[in-house]
Amino acid sequence: MSQVSIENIEAAIKKIDGLSEDALDKKIETYTLEQQNLVNYLLQAGLEYENEDLNMFSIYYFAIVYEAFEQGGITLKEITEDDIDNFQDPFVLALDAIYKDEDYSPMQDLIQQHHLSQFMMNEIESVDEDGESLTEETKTQLFIVSSGMIGLMQGAIVG
Repeated sequence: MSQVSIENIEAAIKKIDGLSEDALDKKIETYTLEQQNLVNYLLQAGLEYENEDLNMFSIYYFAIVYEAFEQGGITLKEITEDDIDNFQDPFVLALDAIYKDEDYSPMQDLIQQHHLSQFMMNEIESVDEDGESLTEETKTQLFIVSSGMIGLMQGAIVG
């Protein structure tokens, strides 16, 4: 099984954060064109939660996670609506295990990308340069969205 390494994540952060705003927009546009259904899935969550900040964070982390897969030389097939639909039931069950029993193992088994999951948990809980942290609501929503994104990307690995 192909794993994104800590080094891949660090290289992705350096690359994405090192881009100018225009270059970042172009990179995100390129990735969006490659994974339109996934991006729609991410943005739909922001609409459903009525949280514009969530969309901003989701797209930023989409770029980093996608770049981390690329840094690892891991090719992804285009994620389809069927892929998303088939992912939903096991994903909801994994979320239920977290909320009911605080058992993260079903989610870890579903996502199968330990380093990316750990990276996102650290990011969600961290404080930014200005000493700001996410609201509890946004933390929860970003955890759900990023877990789904990583799990769907894991399922789209070619080879």
